[in-house]
Amino acid sequence: MTRLFLFLALFCPVFFLFTYNSGYGYDAYEYLVIARTLNKGYALYDLIPSKSYLLYSTTNVLLSLLGGYNHSSVSALITLLATGSVLSAWRAARIFSERAALITIVVTAACCFFMEMNFLEPESWIAICGLNAFALVVGNKGRSDWRWLGAGVLLGVAMCFKSVAAFYMVGFGAFIFVLWLTGRLTFWPMVGRGMLVLLGFALPLLLSAFYFYSTNRLEAHLEWTYIYPFSGYPSHTIFLTKFLVKLSWLLLLLAVSFVLLLKQPYRSMYQQTPALWLALLLAGFSCTAMLKTQASHYFFPAAVFFAIHLGFIADRWFSQYEAHHPHVPYRLWLTGGGLVGVLLLVSSLLYRPTALKRFVSIADYTGEEQAGEFIREQAGPIGKVLLFDNAMSLYYLSDREPNVPFINTEMQTTHYVDSHPDAYSRALADTSLKLVVFGNQSSIIDDSTALTKPTNAYAIQQLRTGLQKNFIQIKNPRFPLVYWVRK
Repeated sequence: MTRLFLFLALFCPVFFLFTYNSGYGYDAYEYLVIARTLNKGYALYDLIPSKSYLLYSTTNVLLSLLGGYNHSSVSALITLLATGSVLSAWRAARIFSERAALITIVVTAACCFFMEMNFLEPESWIAICGLNAFALVVGNKGRSDWRWLGAGVLLGVAMCFKSVAAFYMVGFGAFIFVLWLTGRLTFWPMVGRGMLVLLGFALPLLLSAFYFYSTNRLEAHLEWTYIYPFSGYPSHTIFLTKFLVKLSWLLLLLAVSFVLLLKQPYRSMYQQTPALWLALLLAGFSCTAMLKTQASHYFFPAAVFFAIHLGFIADRWFSQYEAHHPHVPYRLWLTGGGLVGVLLLVSSLLYRPTALKRFVSIADYTGEEQAGEFIREQAGPIGKVLLFDNAMSLYYLSDREPNVPFINTEMQTTHYVDSHPDAYSRALADTSLKLVVFGNQSSIIDDSTALTKPTNAYAIQQLRTGLQKNFIQIKNPRFPLVYWVRK
């Protein structure tokens, strides 16, 4: 435990500094804007979310406890979530050995830096829930039925943060089935454990559905939590090259570990350790999310379980070495750590060398504050704004909301515009709308793949017509965008 505390004493301040200097990130602005509206009388689903509801409600509660919506509080929240992931990884890997747990948390911590956990991503919550579900089941070799029920509840809670947590559920189901196939579990206990996990998984989801039904928001809840994420979001490979370069260090370590796994005695050790089967099944099924997009944070729920695998393999390698050498020389540890450090450094330099500055500087965000102040001046104390360029960041910085139910023009907004083609024209006709930011980017909307789609083209033409009729252009020399204010 002493090593764990020493590691956290080093990790937390370094990660906080890295997070503080990283800015908010594209997705995080949306989470922060919607979360903050909950303090202003808005309800969940008044604005279209991109993730499940629990991300926004917990962000609002935790930031309120940490000091509000400012950069230090947000960075502190992100650091707490990363620390939660590291502690959960320790708990999950400690069933193998203290050394395996230590190696696991080192890999997990490195993943936090390289997989965008320095931004407010829901994958940190998913990893925390998944790792603790894993630890709950394997901690007593799964003999207590309540542990399987508890694991299902944790997976259901994870699903309330982001729908990709469902792949953990598939992994648990596959694990129970494999236990039966290998003769470690008879048929009816297999069915019983599967039903307990399924019941636990369903409980948070059913309670959520009942709450939104009682508040007349069930349709929106089902649409944006289940239907659209699984059927509406298209697949692409835009981030694939970036993913391969950025995570080359981890992919190389995994390749080496799987080569070792083909050899004795590692293969026998794996065959005798069902907990590792579960770890790899959870990691493997979590990779399914990568079929949609290869953004590095999508890989984090899989990476935390691959880290357990790496921790186990490294620990067993050291055990094999110790069997022939009574004392492991410190230079061996230093050499191994140095090689991993070199891999991390090379991956950083190949991906984004400027990111290294985040460890040795303090970012200045006064320019962003000035941009937000200008928008507040133009909109007035209660005026609405409609922002297309840098939309989510400007909504957050200005502390103003739109008079449409969305704060970006991503694919879910295209989905909404399909059934509401007059959304922009109605917004411009509403006199509470005081300012519009539009026409500064060639792509016009975030979802450039649907720019020429008939409903989008119609809606944007109405937007142009309304701006020419009811608004005039102004400029702000401090933040060079074209602003439209009501005549």
